[in-house]
Formats: sequence, structure tokens, C-alpha cells
Amino acid sequence: MLTTKHQAMRLVLGEATAKAAIESFEVTRRSINDLPEYFLSVSIARYVQQYYKTFTFSMEDSVSSICKELDLDEGFVERPGKVDIVVRSQQRGFAKHIIELKRGYGEKGHVADIERLADFCMLSPSGHSLSTNYMVMVSAATPYVSKKREAFLLDYINDLYHGNIALKREPVKLCSSLKSTRQGKTKGKPLTGEIWQVSYCG
Repeated sequence: MLTTKHQAMRLVLGEATAKAAIESFEVTRRSINDLPEYFLSVSIARYVQQYYKTFTFSMEDSVSSICKELDLDEGFVERPGKVDIVVRSQQRGFAKHIIELKRGYGEKGHVADIERLADFCMLSPSGHSLSTNYMVMVSAATPYVSKKREAFLLDYINDLYHGNIALKREPVKLCSSLKSTRQGKTKGKPLTGEIWQVSYCG
């Protein structure tokens, strides 16, 4: 079966996450969730750019600048904050996808970033590639916690966007020897990775 572009991006992000998790231990002897988010951001962005030769990227772009670039709803332009990675076309620099990164499993931040990605999906011009965006998450969450969060978010986003946004969570297989070095209750626990795909389906 042929792989669609969006499925391919999800797989590439998974490969990038697994590679970054290994490199963090090799380079720093610390787990990826114990390093500044910038390490994960650069690792993911470079891997995507090397895989898709027609893509480049920018980092820490403000929500308002992206909205102005795409001529999106002015009410959304006023929202504060920055996004972690914007995948862009190599030739003209246009925004193609937004990628948010998480190194923990806090519900508040998870929900906020999924909503932001969904808002971009909803407001993007018809047929625009920005109608599909992604979240890369590396944490020490257990399978039980992950499934519980997925069930909550599926219901929450379905209600909030009236069935116009589809969520897909894909686990990333990380090396079983990788354990969290982050201080606190997650220290010593196995690392897990997830790619969340957020798409407009209305």
C-alpha cells in the first residue's frame, strides 16, 4: 500500500525522535527529556530537512507572525506565544506544517498545544498543507497514562471542534535501555515517545 505524505511525515518524525533519544545519551549522558527543549528541536528539525530535501525550517516563530504570513483570522493573530518548529518549503519559504515538542506529560500544556495545532488546521486556507500538524512527545509516561490521555483528548477535541479535527497518536519505539535521568518521580523510568497528528477533516 502506498504511504501518503502525511503518514510519511509522521513516520519520519518517529525516526527522528528515536535517533535524538539515543544521541542525547551518547553526547551528554542525560535523557532527552532531561535536556533543554532546544536539543530536541534542533535534532528533529535537522532530521526532517535531511529527509525532505524540498523542506527547510524555522524555529520559535510567533503565532502572530505565522498568522500574518498566511493571512489568517485577525482574532487568532492576537494570541500570544511561539511555536517550536515551522516546516517550510525550500524554494519560497512558505509554512507547510507546525511541530510542537513536549518533554513531559503534563495535561495542561499538552491540551494547550493540541488546541493550537488544531486552530491552525481549522483556520488554514482550503487545501493548504498546514491543515495537518504534529506534536512530538518524549516522556516517561506509562502505557496506561498514555491511553487514558488519548481517550480524554479524542473526546475533548471532538467536542471542541465539532468533529472537524482528527487526532492520531502513534507510539515511537525507543531503545529499551533508555531511562529518564530527569530529577523527580520519573527518574529511572523507561522513556516513551509519541507522535500526535492533528488534521482537519471537516
